[in-house]
Amino acid sequence: MADQTDNNNVIDDDDDVGDEDAEDPTQEEEDEEPKLKYQRLGSHVVEILRRDAASCMAVHDKFLCLGTHWGFVFVLDFNGNEIKRFSRHSATINELSIDDTGEFIASCSDDGKVCINALYTSEAFEYEHHRPVISVALDPLFSRKATRSFAEGGRAGQLVINSKGWFGRKDNVLHSGEGPIHSIKWKGSLIAWANDIGVKIFDCDRGQRITYIDRPKGSPRPDLYRCHLCWENENTLLIGWADSIKIGQIKERGETASGHPDRYVEIIALFQTDYFISGIAPFGEYLVVLAFIEETEDDDSGDSLTSSAPKTIAQRPELMIITRTNEEISSDALTIHGYENYKANDYRLGHMEYDSLFYVVSPRDIVVARPRDLDDHISWLMDKKRYEEALRAAEANEAQLREHKLTEIGEKYLEYLLGQGETPKAAELLPKILKRDAKLWEQWIYRFAATHQLRAIVDYIPVNPVLNDTVYEMVLCHFLSSNDPQDHKRFLGLVELWRSNLYQIKNVINALNQRIQEKSDDYLMDALAKLYTFDKQFDKTLEIYLRLKRGNAFDLIKEHDLFDSVRDKVALLMKYDAGKATSLLINHLDRIPIEQVVDQLKSEPKLLHLYLHTLFIKDPQAGRDFHELQVTLYADYDYKLLLPFLRQSNYYPLEKAYKACADRNLYKEMVFIMGRMGNTKQGLQLLIEKIGDVREAIEFIESQNDQDLWEDLIDYSMKNPKFVSALLEEIGAHVDPIRLIKRIPEGMQIDHLRDRLVKIISDYNLQMSLREGCKEVLKADCVDLEERLYRGKRRGLKVEEDMRCAICAANVITSKSQTGIIVFFCRHLYHSKCLRSGNQENKDNDAPKQEGEEREKLWCTICQSLKKTRGKGNVPSRRFQ
Repeated sequence: MADQTDNNNVIDDDDDVGDEDAEDPTQEEEDEEPKLKYQRLGSHVVEILRRDAASCMAVHDKFLCLGTHWGFVFVLDFNGNEIKRFSRHSATINELSIDDTGEFIASCSDDGKVCINALYTSEAFEYEHHRPVISVALDPLFSRKATRSFAEGGRAGQLVINSKGWFGRKDNVLHSGEGPIHSIKWKGSLIAWANDIGVKIFDCDRGQRITYIDRPKGSPRPDLYRCHLCWENENTLLIGWADSIKIGQIKERGETASGHPDRYVEIIALFQTDYFISGIAPFGEYLVVLAFIEETEDDDSGDSLTSSAPKTIAQRPELMIITRTNEEISSDALTIHGYENYKANDYRLGHMEYDSLFYVVSPRDIVVARPRDLDDHISWLMDKKRYEEALRAAEANEAQLREHKLTEIGEKYLEYLLGQGETPKAAELLPKILKRDAKLWEQWIYRFAATHQLRAIVDYIPVNPVLNDTVYEMVLCHFLSSNDPQDHKRFLGLVELWRSNLYQIKNVINALNQRIQEKSDDYLMDALAKLYTFDKQFDKTLEIYLRLKRGNAFDLIKEHDLFDSVRDKVALLMKYDAGKATSLLINHLDRIPIEQVVDQLKSEPKLLHLYLHTLFIKDPQAGRDFHELQVTLYADYDYKLLLPFLRQSNYYPLEKAYKACADRNLYKEMVFIMGRMGNTKQGLQLLIEKIGDVREAIEFIESQNDQDLWEDLIDYSMKNPKFVSALLEEIGAHVDPIRLIKRIPEGMQIDHLRDRLVKIISDYNLQMSLREGCKEVLKADCVDLEERLYRGKRRGLKVEEDMRCAICAANVITSKSQTGIIVFFCRHLYHSKCLRSGNQENKDNDAPKQEGEEREKLWCTICQSLKKTRGKGNVPSRRFQ
């Protein structure tokens, strides 16, 4: 098999292995991640194997046990440090065995000895044989059982179980006669061993040999390729022999037939490999196999007579992970010191089932293989530059990380992305990697700044956590110093986004002002306005708003009382928003006087007109000092409103107003001014000659209330037949039409004369009809009102129990019999007796008298007294009969 294949991960030679933390002797050569990681066992092991050579190893979950060719047994910790040593053999140690408790260690050697040493006491056993002992296995419960049994076998070809009885220890030969015993493994009550013929299993509890598994046909000599046995559990045995693997499973026989054992073995897997097996162990659902590989080198001399047999060259051993159907999962070629000189039997594979640790033992090397954990997986991904996968794996299982830190992985990924020019992606990952670590954020922001990549990172710069203010200022100044308008827009966005307490606002304002002096644009001005607002310099903010027509200047003025600041900026304010500005100025005349506004708007007459017009509508008296100016403004910008203004105002000089209108041929306004000046005849003449509107002439005469003007109108009309026609149509309601008809010259052609005369007669009939109708309506209203008065006089008045007589002040309603109660329409109440007494006293002087009246008349004494006191004619009589 080749040293390096597409599916192999090769372990390079490492000459500097020897310290406690030996380097990992692996080198990945392809993209498939290995399943195991490797490390040479260092510390004391290096020194031991420098002087001696390893021959075998046993692994316990508490320690390691190493046997050497010089007959030493070393007890080591998992770092390779020597704990204890035993030197009771004089030749190569062939096999080691440890009981389940880890208290006793058994060793066998070519010197024919089997030694059992207690690890924590001085207890020791030694048994000598005449021939080399190849294999030994302690009862798993050796330290707990009184029998202290162990199995041994070797060149003598016998499998012997040595046990302690009543009369001392004795040997019990289980099997013999089939060649040397190459391997023994004891699990629970089952002992498995291999000889030249095959593998056998014995059940100690039942005293039965369960099965026989023959050696594969065509296999090489048994002594050249050791049989490797491994109990996966108490019911499954793994067998690796030469180039063949078998997996046997112990099963109970249903009904025990006569002469057959209670249990049997079923071979559940059987396959051949293209390499020789130097060790086998379980690895979850897979198998770990230590493969010994040889390549044949042909003789190229071409001389068949002198050529010798093909020469084989040992290759690097491979630790392979395969399925139980011989599918290769991974294969790692191991660089073992001196591997070129080793044979298959020079290698051993020990394993610790609990931690899935595998120990590859060679004469000069011990390599530890262990499953790769999350840290190893991440290291491998980062070595392959697959940082995104590494980061994802670390995030998913952060609690399992021991060596790596999530942040460090992320930072390496960022470094990689920056090196590859993937700056946007790196920036996007910053919040995910740096989280709330302010120092890391600052470091990476400076890193991006050093490569001129702040544009990529700016959207991700945090405000929580808060970074050093220098960082924020640096970013702002970066965009400020650029000549790209888009960078200035980004600067404005940052000013709006970031709180002003994140940076020294004075520094930024100063830098921005300097930049505006060099090159200004709307983005920078908007940003300056924002900064001034944050710094509470609202007057400067307002000035920028007004110049750029940005923001809501009016709210700013009202909210922060900036009327004093805007007093000299009326023109800017009006250009900003004329309507709102006018409303603001007029509503705050006490803060911004009219005179100042007019003075500042003289250069903007249209805006001045809007201001004075709005002021006049609200208060015609407020701007009376400027009504003369308004005449010209109305004439120039809104002449339709000039006439209403002239009618409503009395604070403009008539001569100047007339001149302004005359210059602009505003005849209606000129007629009105002439009327005010008393030049009614000239006004009427102008109206007839220039305007020619009879209705307006009639309205003008009515407004002047001058009867002579009617004669003038009729006189002017006689010169124009069309005007006479129009006058006949309109004058009927104002002047007797006979006056006009009599003045019409004979022979004058008047258009529609008959229609006009018919209309005059119709209007006269209509007037007569209206008069008669009004008379009838007046008469009906009088009758209706009289009836209502009569009903009111007859309506009863309500008298309450608590009402008192106006003369005696007693309740008008009492339990005693009374002559009666009199109530007047003035709401005054009297006892009849009291009222008559009072009236009798004043009868001669005060009572009204009418001739022929026989009925007694009574009056309200209170109302009569008031009438006398106030004098006649001042207060109308309120006495009702």
